[in-house]
Amino acid sequence: MKATIAGRDAGTDLALLRADGLSGVPAPRGRSTDIRVGQLVLAIGQAGELQVTVGIVSGLSGSFRSWRGGQVERLIQTTAELLPGFSGGPLVDAEGRVIGINSWNFGRGISRAVPLETADRVAESLRAHGRIRRAYLGLGAQPVRLSERLAQQLGQESGLLVVTVEAGGPAQTAGLLQGDTIVTLDGDPVRHLDELFSKLGTLEVGSAHQLAVVRAGERKDVAVTVGERQS
Repeated sequence: MKATIAGRDAGTDLALLRADGLSGVPAPRGRSTDIRVGQLVLAIGQAGELQVTVGIVSGLSGSFRSWRGGQVERLIQTTAELLPGFSGGPLVDAEGRVIGINSWNFGRGISRAVPLETADRVAESLRAHGRIRRAYLGLGAQPVRLSERLAQQLGQESGLLVVTVEAGGPAQTAGLLQGDTIVTLDGDPVRHLDELFSKLGTLEVGSAHQLAVVRAGERKDVAVTVGERQS
């Protein structure tokens, strides 16, 4: 049976394939939120012939953003060896329920899998758009402590200092300047890069939002329309 690529996302190391004539019954599904360390799991792959390795869940990461911009709810680390041809294959629990997609890219020698919830979210976007649409501002920033006066006034001790502004990007179009300190996005505090990335991950490309920045020691509101990050 032949398949074509409907879309791919380098940020989560996932792709969606389109195949005609599939007649098999879908595998039962599990949830990564139900996974516990020590739980028995099986990794399945096929490099010429079907193979299975057995292990246990040895660790669970928290939510994070990959260096290519992909948002992953968590990674499932196991002792089930990933043999050649296993990356992209299912990780199943002892009851045969698929709980993740094995990924050599995220493991690099350690057996890890992307949760099924992440795969579902990515597949839906690839099915609709052929790519993952990620909002971005077009700036570089780093955490910085606020002055004692501003910290008391704003109710937070730090913000994000804008160190670069991309020419022609959403931030420059909105009037953000190098040296501004971002303190809120739509009223939510922005104290660390993770908070900004997490907030951007919920925004629709092309939507308008309010940034609060500190410029020359004073708070200023800036309206910005987020753009689409190009992979």
